[in-house]
Amino acid sequence: MRFSIRDNRRINDIITHLSDTDHERIRAEVERLISLNHQNPLFNAVADYIPSEFTDISDEWLSLSDLDYQVLLSDCFFEALTCRVTREYAISQFVNDGEVC
Repeated sequence: MRFSIRDNRRINDIITHLSDTDHERIRAEVERLISLNHQNPLFNAVADYIPSEFTDISDEWLSLSDLDYQVLLSDCFFEALTCRVTREYAISQFVNDGEVC
């Protein structure tokens, strides 16, 4: 399914006007999705991005010992997934309201 610029504007408008209840539903869905997978995929993405000869050693230390790094990647993943689920939620409302041209 492809959306027109007008459709995308309407979807963005839906996102802008989400209620607190909508945000709670989105947060619950993000938390549910995160609970399904025990490993944050960003850890692998960072480790696999143009590795050097010391990447394995560095990655092992960061993944096991650096709490700030672990929190950073967890927060980034949560925020990115929240963006995706929010957009999905708005698209669902848009489509279910019969607004697709």
